[in-house]
Amino acid sequence: MCPPFAREAKVFLRPRPRLNRALKHLAIFDDVSTDMIARTHNAFRDSAIRAADRLPLLSSVLHRSIRLLGQGDDVSISDLGTVIEEDAVITGSLLAIANSVLYSRNSSVASVRLAIARLGVNKTRNVLLGLTVSKCFNSVRILGTWSLARFNAHSLAVATLSDLLVQTVESGDPEWAFMAGLLHDIGLPLLAVGLPEEFRSITANAANDAEIIERERDLLGFTHFDLGAELLSRWNCPRMVQEAVWSCETVESANEQPPKLGAIVKTASLLADANGISTFDNGEDPQRTIELLDALKIPSPAEFIEKFKREFSALQAAV
Repeated sequence: MCPPFAREAKVFLRPRPRLNRALKHLAIFDDVSTDMIARTHNAFRDSAIRAADRLPLLSSVLHRSIRLLGQGDDVSISDLGTVIEEDAVITGSLLAIANSVLYSRNSSVASVRLAIARLGVNKTRNVLLGLTVSKCFNSVRILGTWSLARFNAHSLAVATLSDLLVQTVESGDPEWAFMAGLLHDIGLPLLAVGLPEEFRSITANAANDAEIIERERDLLGFTHFDLGAELLSRWNCPRMVQEAVWSCETVESANEQPPKLGAIVKTASLLADANGISTFDNGEDPQRTIELLDALKIPSPAEFIEKFKREFSALQAAV
């Protein structure tokens, strides 16, 4: 004779068609629910990526100039000057930079070729890249309180800081630092154009990147860093730039030695925030600036920041 608990166990373990069918229905419902979420996230991502097609077109002069600059040291200053001279706005911006206090050397230049020679190929490329992003996003209409002006200023500041950091600290792929810094947050305006309602919800009262990332993951299933890296892949940007943008989500700052490009860009972003040039409405934090520069063993932090402010001001005036 079975003890009571054994009889109860047998009763519980008997086949129960209705219960089994119900459990199967729940499992199917769970699979359907997961599938629906995945489909929704994919639809969000597709909409955001397609928004790139609705951004303002760049001038052919910028396209051709950047293509020429892709040749690196082999680029002909004469050829580059001939292309740039076709656009009066770009010409004026380049001459303004070359004749600024930062580069003028007590004499002014009046030709594009002399301006390029004075600035150098890398600096000329940086100015043109800054113009590219500025022209691309300045006419974008964004609903809500998120500021496109702050976004542009922050992107340019991060680009400038990234470029200065790799001149001071040994790191991977230093020639791409300005581009990676300039484009590190490019996924944000894509979200704003492609998913305006979701973007407004994500950015409402956000105080920092961490809050933005958490909300993006919860609502969209991906972050603006994921989106930015995917867009740069479609644009055939260098792989190291794509990886630097994508890694900005997880890397803290440039702690490992030598730091990777993504860590340099993330540190530059934190430095820009600490100096009050933030996508968010944040004030300056001098102590944070010192901590970040000390971590990289920058020999003269005050001189570094002063040089950054001069270069940033000159570039911002041009773009």
